[in-house]
Amino acid sequence: MPFIVSHGRKIYYERHGQGPALLFCHGAGSNAATWWQQLPVFAREFSCLAMDLRCFGRSVAPLDEFEFALFVDDALAVLDAEHVERAVVIGQSLGGMVGVRLALQHAPRLSAFVACDTSLTIDHPALLDAMAWRVTRVQALSVEQRSLGRWFIEQHPDRAALYAQINHFNPSAHTYDSDAWGAAVTGLMAPRNLLPLAALAGIDCPTLFVVGSEDPLVPIEAMQAFAQQVPGSELRVVEGAGHSAYFEKPVEFNENVLAFLRRHLLR
Repeated sequence: MPFIVSHGRKIYYERHGQGPALLFCHGAGSNAATWWQQLPVFAREFSCLAMDLRCFGRSVAPLDEFEFALFVDDALAVLDAEHVERAVVIGQSLGGMVGVRLALQHAPRLSAFVACDTSLTIDHPALLDAMAWRVTRVQALSVEQRSLGRWFIEQHPDRAALYAQINHFNPSAHTYDSDAWGAAVTGLMAPRNLLPLAALAGIDCPTLFVVGSEDPLVPIEAMQAFAQQVPGSELRVVEGAGHSAYFEKPVEFNENVLAFLRRHLLR
């Protein structure tokens, strides 16, 4: 699978299928491999690009490059390398934070936006409370405990272990200092990065919000507030899922997202 060079770093991505372009952007607990339950399904109808964000997986970079401006430029570089003028960005957690910046700053490049279990770095009380909880608990919990619902870990220990193994391919698991990594992740919601809720009204493409009913980091009420700001947007709640609905409930997640894409891209 190919690499492109963006701001002096090799950025990994892979491509599957043919059709309208989708760009999958993962969260802070994973990398491109995490979409294994989506790519074979979506590739039947779409051209699927899945990238390792900078500082994750095979996109190796120092932690001082863990910043939104570079994430956004890297995503655009992947689209440019594949000669994709417009794509649907499907972003989970951190990937959604990257996606909202693409939607607001590079609107002509997006045909639609799917925001999954993501705070979007919006200045919202419920999200800031959840982030404060994360900061106090992050060192005490494993990556799967932070990212997956408790019921999923108990009922699907094999898939929970696979999630953890995917994360172990990230430099955060073996290269970065744990305190520095924790500071980088929690810094995503630092005041300098926060966007006002009203900014979402500037999203000018079809938008779908997806959230797990048991997500401890992104409460449903926050996603509802997001959807109210984006004209014509849709909200789907995946019952029983935690912070990683795409991984925990892939059938329900895929059905919801595919239905949305078919309505807006294949009609």
